[in-house]
Amino acid sequence: MGKDDKLNLIIMRDDTRVRRYRLRVAWFRFFLYLQIVLILAAVGGSYAGVVYWGQHLELVNANKDLRAQLSDQSIQLERLQNIQEILKTSDPEEIHSLFNTVTKERQSLPQVINLQDLFVAMDLQMAGVANLQLKTAGEDLRITFELNNLAEGTLSGEIKVYFITQEASVFEAQGEASELSFEIQRFRRVNSILKVPSGLDLDTIFAIRIAILGNDDENIFIQTYPVTNILTS
Repeated sequence: MGKDDKLNLIIMRDDTRVRRYRLRVAWFRFFLYLQIVLILAAVGGSYAGVVYWGQHLELVNANKDLRAQLSDQSIQLERLQNIQEILKTSDPEEIHSLFNTVTKERQSLPQVINLQDLFVAMDLQMAGVANLQLKTAGEDLRITFELNNLAEGTLSGEIKVYFITQEASVFEAQGEASELSFEIQRFRRVNSILKVPSGLDLDTIFAIRIAILGNDDENIFIQTYPVTNILTS
């Protein structure tokens, strides 16, 4: 089909006569290509709008973060300026008051507790603890458990018990020497009072650590038990 060829467009209606239009092929192709270009432009515009809108949101968030950082830095700068003004006055009372305030703020910060150091564990498969229970006995505690011999032959040594507080402080408990020393073939029932150190509140004890030592005073078993899991009425 050449450029000078024409297309016949016939329009027929019931209430009017038949109309016939002649349209050059070049014009038809022009309108067809124009529609394709408009569709591509619309798709490209939509894609660009989505991309630029995402970049706009990223810039808005970055601007918000920068404003927050500037606000924090302005507060810190104001504090430093206040400290500088106080130091310029050379007033010992104001300087002492400032240092006391900083010290109290640091003390009020929560301490970071390493749980790996708190829950120490060791088991050489020579001794075992079963049916562990802890009871209150006035201002002290009573501990009972079954000590099992997992080694061949006679097992002898001593048992040490430690109190671990909510602040991760460790205190060795004083118990009955006859109950916390042993020489067994198979198993033995341990039942001992644990003296709570003076000034230590029972409610602050978080866990009990049991350490079993052999004849050479080397640890053969260490385990830590939260009080809530073993405390009975």
